[in-house]
Amino acid sequence: MGKIIEYICPSCENSWQIHIGHGMTHGVLEKVLDYFSEETRQKILTDTCGEEFPSFEFNYHPAVCRRCRKLFSIPSIYLHQSGRTYSSICPECGNAAAIQTEEEIICPHCEEGVLSKEEVGRWD
Repeated sequence: MGKIIEYICPSCENSWQIHIGHGMTHGVLEKVLDYFSEETRQKILTDTCGEEFPSFEFNYHPAVCRRCRKLFSIPSIYLHQSGRTYSSICPECGNAAAIQTEEEIICPHCEEGVLSKEEVGRWD
């Protein structure tokens, strides 16, 4: 079950509510392929070719687009056998997005405040 997180900047007061984690339907490779570009789908299928039951981890992660100056969730898949990770791009401008792995996220809008975060719900 995934979480719904609200991020708020104390400096500029911008806020974002995003879904992170994964849901029940994300346990089957065919169901998550549509979240990626055609080029990335082909790479994933090539990497998992020959696996009867492909082993992978799919999750939505917080990500920042420096061009759009926004925070959003981005799908990412880690393939156990090949060791490769693939993620999507900014849904607004198509620019590469930076997955945020640090506990503290600097506001992408004003680039000054550290975003506070609060779990406001769950999704599946």
